[in-house]
Amino acid sequence: MVRINLTGGSYQARSLAVAAQRCLNLYPEPLPQQEQEPIQYAHYPTPGSKVFAVPEVGVVRCLYQSSQGDLIAVVNSGVYVIHANANTTKIGSITAGTGQVRMQDNGVTLFIVDGTAKGGWYCSLPQKPQQGLYGTLTQIVDDAFYGSRTIAILDTFLLYTNPDTTNWYVGPAQFTDEATTPFDSLYVASKTSYPDTIVGVDVVGQTIWLFGSQDTELWYTSGASDFPFQRLPSLSIGAGCVSPYSIASNGDVVLWLGCDNAGLPRVYMGAGQQAQPVSTFAIDNALQSYGDCSSAIGSLYQQEGHSFYVLTFPTTGKTWVYDISTSLWHERCSLDGKTLVETRLRANAWANAYGRVFCGDFENGTIYEVTLDLDTEAGVPIQRQRSCPHAIGDGRRMIHRKLMLDMQNGSGAEVRLDWSDDRGATWSHPYIQMPLGTDGNTWPTVWRLGMARDRVYRLTWMGGNGAALMGAFLDADTVAT
Repeated sequence: MVRINLTGGSYQARSLAVAAQRCLNLYPEPLPQQEQEPIQYAHYPTPGSKVFAVPEVGVVRCLYQSSQGDLIAVVNSGVYVIHANANTTKIGSITAGTGQVRMQDNGVTLFIVDGTAKGGWYCSLPQKPQQGLYGTLTQIVDDAFYGSRTIAILDTFLLYTNPDTTNWYVGPAQFTDEATTPFDSLYVASKTSYPDTIVGVDVVGQTIWLFGSQDTELWYTSGASDFPFQRLPSLSIGAGCVSPYSIASNGDVVLWLGCDNAGLPRVYMGAGQQAQPVSTFAIDNALQSYGDCSSAIGSLYQQEGHSFYVLTFPTTGKTWVYDISTSLWHERCSLDGKTLVETRLRANAWANAYGRVFCGDFENGTIYEVTLDLDTEAGVPIQRQRSCPHAIGDGRRMIHRKLMLDMQNGSGAEVRLDWSDDRGATWSHPYIQMPLGTDGNTWPTVWRLGMARDRVYRLTWMGGNGAALMGAFLDADTVAT
């Protein structure tokens, strides 16, 4: 029998004839080849989740881990501390809405922005981590604060962008409150390399990344008294940003949904003072079919050594995930709790805190703990799917005598097998059930699968308790037609 190798992640090209492979709610992990394993990749289930806290019903607009280690959530207009024991404490309120907000603290003060002209709030942090109370949440009224969609910090200075302009500005060092540390109206600079509107700002290492709509500038700390930062001369990134909330950084790298002045959206990753696109041609084709991508939401989280960039498109209900650790893409979705139909991923925001991973729901206000020990989302099954490469010989038809799964077994789950003989345009019905068995030595197998010139097999299942997929074996003979 010939092994069917699953060598990478998901892709969707323009032609179904070369785009049949789908990797849904599974992420590939390479195996150490020095151990002489017979395969290159194992596909592991993406994590499940369980209800951790529900501060209030509504949209989780942001999750943030403070410099003191607390998990902070914005749900509707409410700002909450989500404690490690799942208790919640309300800090205060911001302007109601459903759009994304961003948070940042300087070790003394927590600051929140929502992208509107005067949408800025702050409060003091406890004097010691997880000891004491947060201060009163106060809306900023300083005339030198112009609002911002994103916020970052470098050398104790909070960094802001003036929405829909070419200007960005800096708050005072170690901001505590407007009376003690007022904004300076002269701490304003302009983007100069290209006359596009500034979309967002982030920091990678000690470099400020200033994202325009078509071009990105890099700045550094100069220590000048009139403005503490200066642009790196003769250096810019020829890609701007489509959505400010797609920008996500872990301090070492930054990822965003970008484009240049000659193209359409692609995903870029920057590190040091360089950037490059990381979305493949096939992923680009999918992203560019969505139309307006300005509402895209990007988040970064790390689990089991994998750093995932989760990019959700709320208007189209699609979520793509880039694994920085392996440079591979996969797709994620949730299921409707009643119909079990694919829907957008419920996670609207992500954060690591208390040694765990959390995400927030896009409509019911729930904060979930994300764990690989579960294969449901708060009790709702997670559907997983992997399509195989085209099984095609020398152009003649083949008799498919037997297919055997190479998959971790013993869970008792059932894998649904179907296939396409028209290169992915339509799929067979009904599907065939392949039980994984209840012991560790089950090899699910089906016989007499008919004849085809070009066939694509597809595996779909729910449950399985973390069952890994390694591939399959196919026994097929070529016929003389």
